[in-house]
Amino acid sequence: QRKWEDAKPICKVLIRLCPDRIDGNANPYLMLASCHRHLEEFTEEREVLEILGWISNDAYDAYLRLIELGEEAEDWEAVRANAERALAVNPLLPRPHRHLALASEIQGLESSAIESWSTLLQLDPEDPAEAHFHLATLLEPNEKEVAKRHLLMALEEAPRFRQAHRMLLNWKNEKE
Repeated sequence: QRKWEDAKPICKVLIRLCPDRIDGNANPYLMLASCHRHLEEFTEEREVLEILGWISNDAYDAYLRLIELGEEAEDWEAVRANAERALAVNPLLPRPHRHLALASEIQGLESSAIESWSTLLQLDPEDPAEAHFHLATLLEPNEKEVAKRHLLMALEEAPRFRQAHRMLLNWKNEKE
């Protein structure tokens, strides 16, 4: 009935009475997190989802939401940690690989970022041009030819990709 404030104390009682109840639709942690989300209490939502993440070893949806909250807060360590937790549940889904790659890249962990972007490309991502472009950027200093191939693949996927065009023009100008 969308009475989120009224539902919070009930969820807390359920958690106190059945702290290990973490399966299916009757998961009080997810219900409480949902209440916090609808009330825009994102810090509290994050705390509840973290607790659920430590109790359950397969809280994939909670990990994805924690990734989103981490991105909004620009907490890249949390994004990376929760992406790794999501990948431990299911390593064949592209979304956590993308977030792990972005977080690793922002944190300066180039080898992890390269590995994540490469893996993402093998999983048929929504935006392969993005992955190719990031790989081109990361590989440029050490592997110019491989980087150029990824840049051209990015442009093949998205011919109007302005950043990729700019990068290609910069490389051309450097050669001249």
